[in-house]
Amino acid sequence: MAKKILFIGDSITEGKIGLDYVEIIQQYFPEFQCINYGRGGDTLSGIFRKLLKILKTNAKKYDIIVIEAGHNDLFLPYVKQKWNFTSIRKVTPLHKIKNFYDNGLRTVSLHTKAKIILTTLSCLGEDINSPINQKRRLVNRQIKEVGHKHKAYIADVSPFFDKILRKSISSYNFVDHPLNLVFDYFRSKRMNWVEKISRKRRLLLTIDGGHLNSKGAIIYAKVISRILDQF
Repeated sequence: MAKKILFIGDSITEGKIGLDYVEIIQQYFPEFQCINYGRGGDTLSGIFRKLLKILKTNAKKYDIIVIEAGHNDLFLPYVKQKWNFTSIRKVTPLHKIKNFYDNGLRTVSLHTKAKIILTTLSCLGEDINSPINQKRRLVNRQIKEVGHKHKAYIADVSPFFDKILRKSISSYNFVDHPLNLVFDYFRSKRMNWVEKISRKRRLLLTIDGGHLNSKGAIIYAKVISRILDQF
């Protein structure tokens, strides 16, 4: 029987803006069944709430669970501050993210025996020295620490992104062009458009500072696949 992998996360996992790394993994492992529950804009609390709901119904269905979460808990407050949005999804404050992951993984372990893979956060803008990317590094350290505590596997994409993005010269940031998120959703229907957008904005791994182009998606796929090769 084919192993079933549940992927859950935000728009990075959903793959409707930019390219879908889950589809690449499915191509790498045709013998597995990859189920994508990514949802654009979702935060830590939303992702874990959805995961628990799924597990309470189909706990024995999944052999492996890949959790990609935390980008929007940093990104959405930044958007609200810049654009004065009155309403955003519930976010977990930076100083509480470690405890939230800890409690979330403890609860998940009560409902499933599936192997858990946690991804670190890739980037929030391609300027890796920006304040928000400095916060991302802190979150990544916490994800790894809590993951090891719960014996989860860590798909650490962050250092691969950082190494390449040290060469980035682009100042494009999706926060400065929020309407482009809508246009990019439709542009992402065609792979050649995704790559064209990325080149035009002089971006290396993303189409807008967050959502993945082919190189960024391949990093996620390869790092996760190295873990899947062990199963």
